Amino acid sequence: MGAGLLEANRTGGSVKRIHCGWAAHAGVTAAQLARAGLTGPPTVFEGRFGFLQAFCGDRARPDAVVDGLGSEWELLRLHFKPYPTNHFTHAGIDAALQLRADGLNPSDVDAIELGVPNPVLRTIAEPPAEKAAPPDGYTARFSGPFTFAVALAGGGGLGVYLDDFHDARVLDPALLELSARVRCVGDSECDELFPVTLPTIARVRTRTGEEREVRVLDNRGGPGRPLTPEELTLKFRLNAERSLNNAKVDELNEALDAVAELDDVAGLTSALVG
Repeated sequence: MGAGLLEANRTGGSVKRIHCGWAAHAGVTAAQLARAGLTGPPTVFEGRFGFLQAFCGDRARPDAVVDGLGSEWELLRLHFKPYPTNHFTHAGIDAALQLRADGLNPSDVDAIELGVPNPVLRTIAEPPAEKAAPPDGYTARFSGPFTFAVALAGGGGLGVYLDDFHDARVLDPALLELSARVRCVGDSECDELFPVTLPTIARVRTRTGEEREVRVLDNRGGPGRPLTPEELTLKFRLNAERSLNNAKVDELNEALDAVAELDDVAGLTSALVG
């Protein structure tokens, strides 16, 4: 709850999926407490016992917090995740979708090698047996081989979607057989680009001996390859429809499209009520 610890990536547990939720919860709680009159120290960031000293000590650089304030916008550097999987798997999914679009059939595949940055292997490739055959849908989202297999076989949404990672879905024999033919390896070219991008170079050998290569050096959804407005709307609608009826989703979508012109957010927040 304190800082989004990533130990669950290493030893298991499904807590990571609520990290962003806890951040939102903390923001709402802080606003409610402020409205009720609770006050805090004016030097909470830079003070002797403030945030920067507590987490960074003498290595803190307070000036960096306000450099470019009001003129440089971090929102322009955001990545919108097109797939509900670990970000390290996304370039592999992109490669699989490209191969599928080019006509590669899963039954034609003899072996696939995914070249990735060495630092991501521990997350998406180890231990190899578990990544090839994930025990449940949550674990499958952190598997380079399995996410590649799902995308090549054909998933929902923008390429793969939440429904592709139900616990029952990851037991599909055809997906497991395809996943077993995918191997992740460290790649020096990918190392040079990491962590600015999270690239993958996919090398495929077909059963007829043909070799193909797909290079995804920049992630879909990032500043270099942004999602289109239509893709963002599809992602929004697919997720919103899990909680709201179609009429409510239409209402909310229209309100969000016009948010820059709103005098207040009352209409927007009312549209959020299921």
